Amino acid sequence: MDKKLVKDLSTQLKDLAKDLSFLGHPRYPIKDLLLLFPQHKTFIGELEDISVPFPVNVSQKRKAMDTFLMELAKADVPFSLKRIFTQRVQDYHLLLSMMENFDNIFFYDHCTELYGTSHKLAKNNAFLYFLEKIPEYCMPDTSLVKLQGEEARSYLRTRMLETFDAKDFEVKPSTSLLSDSSAGRRTLKLNPYKTYTTGHLDIFLVHEGWVHLGTSINGSFQEDNPWLSTWAPRTTFLQEGLAIITELITGCMTLERWNKVVLRHLATSMAERGSSITDVYEYLRHHEMEDLDAFKLALRVFRGVPLEGGMAFTKELLYLHGMIELLYHLHFFKTDLRSLWVGKISFEEHIMLMDHWELMSPKVKYFPAMLETPEVQARLQKLKELSFSLFNHGFL
Repeated sequence: MDKKLVKDLSTQLKDLAKDLSFLGHPRYPIKDLLLLFPQHKTFIGELEDISVPFPVNVSQKRKAMDTFLMELAKADVPFSLKRIFTQRVQDYHLLLSMMENFDNIFFYDHCTELYGTSHKLAKNNAFLYFLEKIPEYCMPDTSLVKLQGEEARSYLRTRMLETFDAKDFEVKPSTSLLSDSSAGRRTLKLNPYKTYTTGHLDIFLVHEGWVHLGTSINGSFQEDNPWLSTWAPRTTFLQEGLAIITELITGCMTLERWNKVVLRHLATSMAERGSSITDVYEYLRHHEMEDLDAFKLALRVFRGVPLEGGMAFTKELLYLHGMIELLYHLHFFKTDLRSLWVGKISFEEHIMLMDHWELMSPKVKYFPAMLETPEVQARLQKLKELSFSLFNHGFL
């Protein structure tokens, strides 16, 4: 295999992915939100209006993708790699279609092609039983220390240094997050005005830091396979599943946190079945979620779709769907966690890497040592066995 050619193709793939992370910076009908949620006027003021165009030349981007696929077809690289690159480009085409149809029904149609839907699992008794069993793996949040602003960021930074070199990451404040924390390629973000317990910050450490940031950093060190540092929608399934599993097996998952994860799934399912954004918001408030947190989650669920209901941004389903699929994947393919930390990969891409590990020679620069302890491995084994017993023919 021509390693230089793989690098060149990877660079082109990375260029194609530029500007396509627009789902992380969505637009909303600001006037409608102000009418529906006047109590959240301050936060709404930080959102982009639906009238603001996305800075992407769709026609030019599609032409570049077509040119790349023609070059890929002639390239002297393994068929399995051609298939992966082609699938990623297909993902990018779908993202462009979503961009062209932001805030209408076609956005939702393309979204379900990428992330699936809740419909076929609503009456899946094995899935419901699995969700009911997870609280047995949740730990109480016994942390008493509460931190805010720079103190919270300093705590998270210190915990990150247990695994990562200081030069490879940073922790920054952000007031516009739709979640309590987020991770970029090398940056962790926290709301500077929110108060966190050390238990909350430990969840962000393993979810955003170890998994999302860690796989990004490891991907950036893949000299022979730079495509592993490039995001594609299909990698989200494994990423979010891995993040939730990591919370569970490290003992960071509390019952409060698990309930929020399930509420995120239920809220998305409600929206798909016809509930409006105000219905979803009131449902979340009824389950004792704080006002602003309920509003932010409702906004996440209605990202890119009309506020009236019947559609949703179904990426929010991947936390649970990805978790179960990954447990089954680990059990069925008899693989370990470390191999999942090579970069941003999908389930199918992970299988390809396992089949060609010596040829591809991916490296793992950073891997949290705690994940190799006997206690953590025992928790993971129990979860794998539960998943395999319920979904013995696969989850999806």
